[in-house]
Amino acid sequence: MSFNKNSIEAFDDGLFIPEVGPWAENKYEVLHHYNHMFSTGMKNRFQNRVYIDLFSSAGIAKIRDSNRFVLTSSLIALNLPDPYDQYIYCDIDEKCISALSQRVKKHFPNTNANYIVGDCNERVKEILSLLPKPSRSNKVLTFCVVDPYNLGINFETMKVLNVYRVDFLVLLSWMDANRNEFRYVEYDNDRIDNFLGDKEWRDRWLKLKKDKYDFRKFLAEEYVQRMMTLGYPKTAMNSLFPIRSTDKKLFLYHLAFFSKSEKGYDFWNKARLGGPKQTSLNFED
Repeated sequence: MSFNKNSIEAFDDGLFIPEVGPWAENKYEVLHHYNHMFSTGMKNRFQNRVYIDLFSSAGIAKIRDSNRFVLTSSLIALNLPDPYDQYIYCDIDEKCISALSQRVKKHFPNTNANYIVGDCNERVKEILSLLPKPSRSNKVLTFCVVDPYNLGINFETMKVLNVYRVDFLVLLSWMDANRNEFRYVEYDNDRIDNFLGDKEWRDRWLKLKKDKYDFRKFLAEEYVQRMMTLGYPKTAMNSLFPIRSTDKKLFLYHLAFFSKSEKGYDFWNKARLGGPKQTSLNFED
């Protein structure tokens, strides 16, 4: 069996397959649309188009409480009419990397792929070393997907990768933020310190909290501000893509896109057109 390039539908191939909530399908559809536009639209402008997946998982997921299977970010980026020139996959779970590498070898045998087992925050310099060096005769453009289950991506990791021209798509996990705010505000907890690359955020938050400001909105604004220090425009704040659960309609996370090119935002805005008809700054629930 092979995968349909116009769909994210997959199948059980006997290898390790994690489960995801049904709302993840919306996220993968958006990624599918964006990758198609990005990889094809940039193929004649850059000699090297590189795809990085910092939380690559296994490439296929089972939709919880169903018999349905979907491609996840790592294989969506391969199942394209115009694939990237190089792929770099990282995941802390060896089972995921093993299953992913076997799938790539079977279904996309000519792929230039590198696999790293470990925490992307600890292995980021190794990831950076795998990127081709840009030059006048070798233009390089990288698309990096950051799809953790929590706020587990360090700003320092983004900063290291920003040495070269990189567009980022980052999942901002508000479910994690809401559940654990009481832990994260403690001065001996460094989760958000690392996420924002800033230890002074608590002072700003405690002032806003008195006025019943939304913690998720605060973190989104803070994160965009931090990315602006790397040269990315504030445009990201107005193009956040919201994902809600399919059963309880709870607000789970935002997908945040960061590019230094207007063309990147043009692709991203077209990709997210099929999303929920709500404003991107709606932090209700």
